[in-house]
Amino acid sequence: MKPYPSLLLTCAVGFTLVCASFVASATQRIVVNEAKILVEDQSSRAQQKAAKQALREVFLKMSGSTESLSNPGVKAALSSPQSLLRSYRYSYEGSETYYVAEFDSTKVGEILQREMLPLWGDRRPETLIWLAVQDDNENKRIIDESLDFPIAEALRTTAQERGLPLSLPLMDLTDNVNITTYDVWGRFVEPVREASRRYSVDNIIAARVYKNDSSFIPDLPNAEPNAALNSNSNPNGNPNSNSSGEESTQFEHMSDESDNYGSNNKELVEEGGYVSNSQGEQTGDTNTYNDTTDGVSESGVKKVKPTIKPFTMDEFEAYAEQSEEGDFGLDWVFISKESVSYGSIYADSPAELGNALMDAYADYLSSQYAVVGVDKANREVLEISIANVGTIESYAAVSRYLTTLSVVESASLKAQRGTVATFSITLIGTTEDLMNTVGLEAKLRPVADAYGQPVEGFSFYWNN
Repeated sequence: MKPYPSLLLTCAVGFTLVCASFVASATQRIVVNEAKILVEDQSSRAQQKAAKQALREVFLKMSGSTESLSNPGVKAALSSPQSLLRSYRYSYEGSETYYVAEFDSTKVGEILQREMLPLWGDRRPETLIWLAVQDDNENKRIIDESLDFPIAEALRTTAQERGLPLSLPLMDLTDNVNITTYDVWGRFVEPVREASRRYSVDNIIAARVYKNDSSFIPDLPNAEPNAALNSNSNPNGNPNSNSSGEESTQFEHMSDESDNYGSNNKELVEEGGYVSNSQGEQTGDTNTYNDTTDGVSESGVKKVKPTIKPFTMDEFEAYAEQSEEGDFGLDWVFISKESVSYGSIYADSPAELGNALMDAYADYLSSQYAVVGVDKANREVLEISIANVGTIESYAAVSRYLTTLSVVESASLKAQRGTVATFSITLIGTTEDLMNTVGLEAKLRPVADAYGQPVEGFSFYWNN
């Protein structure tokens, strides 16, 4: 007869297979210990300079945080990159020459752990970015994978430097049917989310780029009552609220200037107003108009009097101050499986906007998935049960998988009952870090009961 815990786990696994309670994430494994640097020639001086830049990029990839580069231990390592260098080579793309360096990831990781800095593994969530731009004639278009725009090149370059799997839409017939330029320009969440399903990505960013012109005059409110009822606005009139109507704090640190357009319109929103922000997006409440009447029309229908006040001088001054922050602006919406958040950034060129967006986004992802190590004496030892481990091959695959997780220092088999293996693992971080890291892939799925709730303890199903 099987022991009770093993039987319980087997039953729970059965429920898991019946109930689709765990959604697989789209994740890529990134080469985090390698960097490619453009060089003028292959001289010794150019090589030394490129090696230092390459190691800097590797530290940035593996920590996920720009702050790690100011750490004394990291600075010391950057002064002698040869001690961590495993190999190097040159690659050629047209007339350009690149120095490609590979560093010892174990040693780099040890430095980050010793300095108590974040350590981000090589599993990274995939991101799709919808980007709408406007030309001098106010014609708008969505940048696709094949178009050569400075901001698109900046996005790709910075994403590669930070170790982010990033893609732009194809904008083929399917995309053109599923989404319009104005869906992206308006940053309307549901059309963007639906059009992104075919790409099977974890995270979505929709953004618009525009000239940050002080002469721009915001649109005045629409006086027709039905306009508010038909708007694609947020439920609370706040462009920084999530789907539940609460103020979203996620991803806000992408810019210290986030949501200026939202704060500029705050007074109008509090008055129940239906307003347009500085780029013409409707950001109002459906309850824009009260029951105050202004007479009766010939048809007997009540005329509704708007409660909206005109834009004030303070708001015009706020728009002028915003224009001084950069020649160009980028308004974004970040859509994940759990939440939605909005914000804005400003810079003097579209390329700088792309760099700033990806740097801030990488910092955000690092805060979610990177592991800040704890002292060896305080590291937690955890027992986890994994079902569907019935062969030598599956045991080897599970062991290999566990030891490649950035949050796991070591893993060893403690017991085997049927196809359920119990492993003892030593964590560098916390159990929350473990669950976040495991959630990036569908290989190790938390076991759930018939109601979709996780069973007690750390029980998983191996999905090789």
